[in-house]
Amino acid sequence: MRGSLIRKIPASGAYVRQVVTASQKLEVLIKRSRRKTMVLYVTPDKPVEMRVPMKCSWIEIDAFLESRLGWIERACEELAQVPVVAKPRFIDGAVHRFLGSDYPLMLVRGRPNLVHQIQHAIVVRCMKPESESLVAKHLNQWYRLQGKRLFPGRIENCLGLFSQPIPYRRMTMRKMKSRWGSCSRNGEICLNSMLVQMPTAAIDFVITHELCHLRHFSHNKSFYRLLSSVMPDWREREKLLEFC
Repeated sequence: MRGSLIRKIPASGAYVRQVVTASQKLEVLIKRSRRKTMVLYVTPDKPVEMRVPMKCSWIEIDAFLESRLGWIERACEELAQVPVVAKPRFIDGAVHRFLGSDYPLMLVRGRPNLVHQIQHAIVVRCMKPESESLVAKHLNQWYRLQGKRLFPGRIENCLGLFSQPIPYRRMTMRKMKSRWGSCSRNGEICLNSMLVQMPTAAIDFVITHELCHLRHFSHNKSFYRLLSSVMPDWREREKLLEFC
């Protein structure tokens, strides 16, 4: 490890450290930050990243890396076996989902800007339909608008499942990368605007899940007891989020 190459990345303050596992040579991106412990991240299409305290010595860094070489190798091998999910395209004919059904995009040049779901397609009208980023912007805005229209009614429906009042105050909405919903102790639930892509049964599951958290904030036995009492088929509904 000590003889391995260290390369500083100009203007970033980060370093690249070459390490050799039993089967491959890897580069580890090392970043110093205001943290107390060292941590490793292995993610798709990115170098292995290590974050360390500001004053952490290279001897400590090397020792930590040495102790984690086996874990790094296994994590990289497991990640290589995970199917690559293609990024969504925003071109004419590309398929996007709304309320559990798939619709091809129908792109039209014109004004005013408009997104409209018809029987067999989602129509997007804008001045530059050849721009995927612009089409994506209009489509995501439309998803958000549909969420604003749909979610309040679904929340009221889900609140009616509970025999005792839930301390729900209001809903917010934003696009989230890895969560369908969240909540806070002040009675607010936040829903992912992309949740409108899912079937209504899955939407109600996410909402009910967050409403249960307003009574039981952690995933303890009381939480699951409440969830099962108001939505006995929640496990089947949860699977819809995985396979849709």
